[in-house]
Amino acid sequence: MAKKDERPVDAGLAALVGKSEQELIDFWKQRFGLIAAIPVDTARVGALTPQLRELVRIQNREERKRLTAARMKAFVQLPADQRERITKTREAAYNVDRGVLEEDQRMVDELLPTIPEARNYPTAAR
Repeated sequence: MAKKDERPVDAGLAALVGKSEQELIDFWKQRFGLIAAIPVDTARVGALTPQLRELVRIQNREERKRLTAARMKAFVQLPADQRERITKTREAAYNVDRGVLEEDQRMVDELLPTIPEARNYPTAAR
């Protein structure tokens, strides 16, 4: 029987566990900027999806909430063109890994009422 690979899907994201909120927001702003700069739609989806998979894998629910909340706060601080590209990428990612996006969306839905500035955060297409 093959041994299960426990390595993180996204080592950069996995290394954020325990970091300050500002460090998390800065990380997400940088990641979103890099993803938004990718010129091909499918490649942007391929860059975003592993990060969402890694978030969903985090066993500590409170840490996952912190990371997701920071992602939402970082998103609203992006320039409008980057927010638009990330929104479209998130919608397209729903068709690539529905289970991950649904799980992530449950966390987003839970956090939205607690983060007023993120009220326009994109939701997964349903």
